[in-house]
Amino acid sequence: MNPDVVRKLQKRLKPVLLPISFAYGTILTLRDIYYSKRPKKAFEGTKIISVGNIVAGGVGKTPLVIELAKFFKTKGKTTVITNNYPLKDKRIQLVSVDGSIFKKPPKVSDEPYMIAKKVSVSVIASKNREAAIELALGLKSQFIILDDALHKRNIKKDLEICVLDKYKPFGDGLYLPAGMLRDTKRALNLCDITVCVDKGEADQKSQEQIDCIDVKMEVLGVFDKNGNKINVKGKSALAFCGIGNPEGFKNTLKGLDLSVKKLVTFEDHHIYTQDEIEQLKREKDELGADLLITTFKDFVKMENENDIVYVDIELNIENLKRHLEIFANG
Repeated sequence: MNPDVVRKLQKRLKPVLLPISFAYGTILTLRDIYYSKRPKKAFEGTKIISVGNIVAGGVGKTPLVIELAKFFKTKGKTTVITNNYPLKDKRIQLVSVDGSIFKKPPKVSDEPYMIAKKVSVSVIASKNREAAIELALGLKSQFIILDDALHKRNIKKDLEICVLDKYKPFGDGLYLPAGMLRDTKRALNLCDITVCVDKGEADQKSQEQIDCIDVKMEVLGVFDKNGNKINVKGKSALAFCGIGNPEGFKNTLKGLDLSVKKLVTFEDHHIYTQDEIEQLKREKDELGADLLITTFKDFVKMENENDIVYVDIELNIENLKRHLEIFANG
């Protein structure tokens, strides 16, 4: 469902949703108690790095996974494992091996393909993390990065990293479905490193003081389908996206000296039909906009389109690298 619609429904239906959220929080507590007494499955011959978050939607987890993959690639053979959400396919999908890409959307979700495009490591998409780890071991992986795995309490991890939004670390403080908390605050006690992502929204102030390492989201620019950087200063655009935090994309566009005539939002991980793409192009012409612009995550699902440009970003993790060096060499 469209994230904007979700938030409006949460606000409107809060009295009805709060009892469900309370029940969900109770279930999480019982889960934590259960797994605290259970042995974890260990995997020999590799180091497992888990990246997760406790708030649903657009925290900056995937950009961090990409930067971690770049870092650990310099230390040894690295594999990233994602859960292939929201696809229902239960099979293990080998998306890429050392930069050679075999699968792309719609056979796999946008995020594993985007990671494979960004960094020349092996990428596996699977809901079955244990089986995916076994496959990664078969690829002789020295470092395995588990994307979105904080909640995977049954796996022994060598490094647990939790990602928070610097300014809204716990969202509105309510559990799903009334709010956006998907895990308990106690989950932070499991983390070896907590990372706070600054998305450059300077007008915001942090809700709470968190002991974390600050990393900053940086805009690389706007690019065409061939990866050529284009100048958008003074131009107008129809923007669209299907991501967890469309408001963040809107704020990014504001900093580009670009006049956004309209922002069209879709549900996170949306698979675009050709009819939808053509409709967006017609709407752009009707508005008299110069550009049709989206995110890189969306663009990878329509990368053969000539008339669409994308904003590319990356996470500056310089503050984190000293800790990663200690871990990698330990």
